[in-house]
Amino acid sequence: MSEKRTILIRYDEIGLKGRNRKYFEKILLKNIRRSLPKDKGIEYRVPRGRILVDLPESAVEECTEHLKLIPGIASFSVGVSVEPDFDGMAALGVQWIEPLLTSRGKLKFCVRTRRSAKTFPHTSPEINFEVGSRIMTQLCPKGLVVNIKESEFTLEIEIGSKETIVFDNRHPGLCGLPVGSSGNVLCLLSGGIDSPVAAYLMACRGCRVHFVFFDNQPFLGRGGYEKVLKLAKSINRYQGRAKLFVVPFQDIQVAIRDKCREENRVVLYRRMMYRIADAIANEFEMPGLVTGESLGQVASQTLENLAAVTCVTSMNILRPLIAMNKEGIIRHAKEIETYEISIEPQPDCCSVFMPASPVTRGKIPILENDEERIALKELQEEALKNMETINVDYL
Repeated sequence: MSEKRTILIRYDEIGLKGRNRKYFEKILLKNIRRSLPKDKGIEYRVPRGRILVDLPESAVEECTEHLKLIPGIASFSVGVSVEPDFDGMAALGVQWIEPLLTSRGKLKFCVRTRRSAKTFPHTSPEINFEVGSRIMTQLCPKGLVVNIKESEFTLEIEIGSKETIVFDNRHPGLCGLPVGSSGNVLCLLSGGIDSPVAAYLMACRGCRVHFVFFDNQPFLGRGGYEKVLKLAKSINRYQGRAKLFVVPFQDIQVAIRDKCREENRVVLYRRMMYRIADAIANEFEMPGLVTGESLGQVASQTLENLAAVTCVTSMNILRPLIAMNKEGIIRHAKEIETYEISIEPQPDCCSVFMPASPVTRGKIPILENDEERIALKELQEEALKNMETINVDYL
């Protein structure tokens, strides 16, 4: 058998983009090229509706692990180029299916053929039958059954004018849109569970997500900084690269503690975060802010308090978790492997000077009255002047 392998990459949403499809396809291919190793002799082809990657067998395992982390891919299969005869196709299917029967005892399977070369002397249903029956002759006694609707293993055959490729079972991708196709956004990243999940979900909607972290090292130490840096790198496994803006927030929090109503502290913190994030996003041409807010999850995330923080900016506020409960968010965090980092014991800056009874329905005029008591613009400008910008890679 040839040492060459071909990976067939499928997408779904991109195929619905009409005349813009080429734009999304080009970005997805660019992201795939960037993610796969450069030194393996990989070649790329783009027939309509999918992407083909030709590579040596030795690079398959590494490349498939990368493909699982690329938004925009619906599924992919690893294939082998064979002679266009039924016995050879069936032999390859037997080779792939028999080990699964050994471990499971029973397996539902089917054969699906795509025949782009109409000169081939058999139709797709005929090919399905001929190959499938040969496989069943050998493996039916071991527990293999045909089930087209509930197949657990699908052998896919591509009959082209220049080659015939047989693909093994499909591997699921992340789906969504390719990163970069929807533009750049800025995520307010804390060390908690929620905001990394929000960032990941926006990456799967085609956004390149950059991060802003509000740091309070004098009161909390460097642990929060290191934790957020790890989270940003973990999220970047799905998008490749991003900027992390670290904003010193201690002076703003001390001013709010000393001069504003105690019950308003958390909402006032959030209003200042939104203003600073707005300034950063505008400077770097990011037309949206992303947060991990979920309606009613904590006191600062009631409808009234969300309105009170949103009104300080004209920026698009994107809240992908707004209707999710905590259990669903935790499940996502475990799936994307940020959960274990997020639960490391390190408080975020909103926990500093927490009031005994935080306001749940903040009144904007009262909040504005509090803000008149502090040097709001000067504090914001000073925080931005001392901001650290980090170009973050990935874990």
